[in-house]
Amino acid sequence: VNDEFVKTLGEFKNVADFKEKIKENIAAEKERKNRDKQRMALLDAITDKTKISVPEPLVESELDKMVAQFKDDVARAGGTFEEYLAHIKKTEEEIRKDWRKDAEKRAKFQLILNEIAQKENIQAPKDTLEKNVEFLLKQYKDADPENVRIYVETMLVNEEVFSFLEKQK
Repeated sequence: VNDEFVKTLGEFKNVADFKEKIKENIAAEKERKNRDKQRMALLDAITDKTKISVPEPLVESELDKMVAQFKDDVARAGGTFEEYLAHIKKTEEEIRKDWRKDAEKRAKFQLILNEIAQKENIQAPKDTLEKNVEFLLKQYKDADPENVRIYVETMLVNEEVFSFLEKQK
């Protein structure tokens, strides 16, 4: 590894700069994982104190999202979902059954986050929403603009709700 080589990998000045960026990225990833772990613990604590039933269509919708995301992940890795199913000797229905509890939990989490956002009047920052929607639509030209907007808005509102909750401690 030399200066010329690392310059071919990206915007790096030299080997020392490359190493520093790697350290920064590792630290940022550890911080993100720690934050996500704390957020999940926070949601679990709220869920434990909340009596809520999740409507079946929401669970099915969450399962649909999980399966679609997994299919996309498998495709990006160079395979097909059907090949994956054959390899693990399961059907899509068996996968959905295995993932059902996680889908229920995710749907419950989203209902709770939505309720907090509504009660606290938390909204997605408009400028950030527009920039992210525009960016994703450029990346995924076949995507439905309305679905992209809903997705981005949900992610941004969730982030705002977590920020709000973290300040409550």
